[in-house]
Amino acid sequence: MRWLALREHGRAELVHKLQAKGFDEASIAAAVQGLAEDGLQSDGRYLEALVRGQFAKGHGPQRIRQALRQQGIAGEDAEQALNEYDWNEALARVHGKKFGGDAPASPKDYAARARFLSQRGFEPDRIQALLRRLRRGGE
Repeated sequence: MRWLALREHGRAELVHKLQAKGFDEASIAAAVQGLAEDGLQSDGRYLEALVRGQFAKGHGPQRIRQALRQQGIAGEDAEQALNEYDWNEALARVHGKKFGGDAPASPKDYAARARFLSQRGFEPDRIQALLRRLRRGGE
């Protein structure tokens, strides 16, 4: 209960934490099931909170998918949650915060920007489209 009072937790995360504390499997299963039935634990809420937090930090969809997989969340629900965000706007915001609104000055600068945005989890196609748009002078 204390963990859930601090922030949302996924079922797999709670199970892992309780296993680390040395609880037996039957007790863990019963406790987590009870929390879910009482509405105190929800993988749906956890998914939404995780995606919203990662989006706010400027992470792209690929990086968020990876974080979701690490937390044991994947599939249609994860994709649906990701589809609720405007990734082109997020990409432009992250680029603008790091590099300003100017176009890349050289091929080396272009590559550095593309590498940075890729490491943030944005898709190469979106990155290239943004950088080409900046080169043409329109954002």
